[in-house]
Amino acid sequence: MKKIKRLLAVALFISPLLGCQMERDSSSIDKPTPHSVAINYLFVHGMCMGYLQDPSVTKAQFTALAQLDQQAKLSIIRVLTQPTTTNLEQAQYLMEQMIAFITSNQKEQL
Repeated sequence: MKKIKRLLAVALFISPLLGCQMERDSSSIDKPTPHSVAINYLFVHGMCMGYLQDPSVTKAQFTALAQLDQQAKLSIIRVLTQPTTTNLEQAQYLMEQMIAFITSNQKEQL
């Protein structure tokens, strides 16, 4: 449980720093890039791995999260090969769903 909280804290701390690598005159300062979305996926994927280490995770929860993770991974590949606004939004949506799944199931266990 503490590992998951630490991972979430690290992800929330590092996410704003991802913008530091952008150029000042860049027109996409507020827009996600395919690479920033891919990096965010790696953080969310790590959070999922930490969540799945909890022995109280049921088979149904494991399966549901594994399916979400697989869909997110495929959407990241799609974003990197075909960087459209729709693909970026889909990838971000799936990662949000993964985080929502983890946090909602943590609240149920408390």
